[in-house]
This record gives sequence, C-alpha cells and structure tokens, in this order.
Amino acid sequence: MRRWFGLLLLLAGLIIGLSSFFEWHSGKTAAQDLTHEEIADFEEIQQEVATEAKVTPAQPKAVPPPLLTSGIERKLGEKTATLLIPEIEQKYSVYWGADDATLKKGVGMFVSDLTTVPGGYGHTVLSGHRDTVFTRLAELEEKDNLMVEYEGRIYVYEIFKMWVTDEDDRSVIVEKDESILTLTTCYPFDFIGSAPDRYIVQARLVSTQPAK
Repeated sequence: MRRWFGLLLLLAGLIIGLSSFFEWHSGKTAAQDLTHEEIADFEEIQQEVATEAKVTPAQPKAVPPPLLTSGIERKLGEKTATLLIPEIEQKYSVYWGADDATLKKGVGMFVSDLTTVPGGYGHTVLSGHRDTVFTRLAELEEKDNLMVEYEGRIYVYEIFKMWVTDEDDRSVIVEKDESILTLTTCYPFDFIGSAPDRYIVQARLVSTQPAK
C-alpha cells in the first residue's frame, strides 16, 4: 500500500512538473529572434525617425480622445499586437489582458480605464514575466527604440526612463497626457520564486509608420 502511495505521489509530481514546463515553454516561445530582413526594415525605420527629428520642427497637433482599452471588446488572451525591440533583436507576441493565464502565453496588454491601445493617445502598458519573455529587458538603455505593430501600423517609441519599484507601487499604471509605452516585469531578474520588485521601462511615442 505504501509503495502504491509513493508511486502515486511520484506520478502527481511528474504531472505538475510537466505542466509547469509546458506553461514556461509556451511563454518562452512568445519571444522570437528578429530575422535579418526584419532587422534591416527596423533599422530603416529608425533612420527615418532620426531624420524626421532633425528636419521637421515640432508642430502643435490636435489631441484626439484617448482610446481606452476598457472600451474595446476583445477576448482575454487574444493575440493583439507585436512588440519589437531592435536593440536586442527580439520580437514578442502581445495578448489582450494581463491576467495570470494570459501572461503565461507571453506579453500581456493591460486593460483598464487608465490605459490605451497604441495610437490611442495615452498610456499603453505591456507586462511580461522576467523568466520567459522579458529576460533581456535590463540590456536596454535610454534613447533605445521600442516598436509596437498594431492594426496595420508600427508605433515607434524612444525610451526615456527605467527604474525599479515595489510590486505594490500604484503610481506606475496611471493616466498620461501624452502617448507613453510602459513595459513592466518582475525584478530581480535572477530571483528564484516570486520576485518582490518590478522593473519598469517607459518610452515616448516619436513616430508612426505603416506596417510592411
């Protein structure tokens, strides 16, 4: 009897372990290397953005109403966008929502009355686990570009701030009066278990381009 009980415990442990592995692997595959062609395309976009900044004087623009994520009907876990980070040659599938089940799939787009979709004039927040998708976030620096491909357009952002904060900090996900992209993940990156802090990257929209 004890022998069978021990075998059942071993079997249960294997099932739990395999389940955890498949969840980890699913999230990990949401991060992919950019192809050489994609890298060339995004380098061209970056050059265009840099040229625009030099030759085009800033012009006052009419402010469109924010397109809040809470006002958009989509299924949780639905693939919504693609995050592209040329500096580390990575791209990530972005899914609707930031609940536990969605974050196991990859990067999640935060849905609330405070956040917007890209191009919605406001605050777009993308979250991801540090041990699957956002393992290389610490390699980024100020002035690096982040790009989000969403509904046929590429939104180009420039990083202006990075910091570490407590997991209970409620000042990160707030309304913004300009187009801001925020990436969040757990910190420290090498922490085993549930990490106590959050690593935050914020970037400002500098250009939009039609997706190729």
